[in-house]
Amino acid sequence: MRERTRRLAALGLDYVVILAWMIVLGVVSTVVFLIRGELPDTLGTIGPLGSQLVYFLLLTFVVGVYLYRTESGPHHATWGKRKLGLEVRAADGAAPNRTKILLRTIVKLLPWEGAHFFVWQMMYVYYREGYEATPPAWVVVGLNAVTVAALLYIVLVFVTGRGPHDAAAGTRVQLRRVPAS
Repeated sequence: MRERTRRLAALGLDYVVILAWMIVLGVVSTVVFLIRGELPDTLGTIGPLGSQLVYFLLLTFVVGVYLYRTESGPHHATWGKRKLGLEVRAADGAAPNRTKILLRTIVKLLPWEGAHFFVWQMMYVYYREGYEATPPAWVVVGLNAVTVAALLYIVLVFVTGRGPHDAAAGTRVQLRRVPAS
């Protein structure tokens, strides 16, 4: 399997981990709904930015911690990368330091969290004005921009072998090194 294809497959496996966490959040939300008869109205009480912060902490931050902890740990690889024999290294082949992995994680999650920002803005328009309302052009442009950015990340990995998060952090993903015995 080519390294770039392997990397995409590893991303798919990591999404299994992320989806498992999302299922946990869904189950908790269902229990809250069954107990209260409704979900908390975060849009009405703390607005779109407050809602985004709450859900950032529940989802994006948790995913970021997963990425950071696994890629800065002894294997330098998420579960998906480990399963497919990949690891994150500094561009010079050395083990990446924690600062590089933190920067890599932040840049990797920017399109994802950008999409959340614009979705919350759109949801707030619908919350205030109803679903027949038209979101402002800046929200639609922003959603399209982060979609293009996410696709660009994937295309760059396929074309160059490194995404913007690797370029920003000075890292690369490679086949796992077998330690000398």
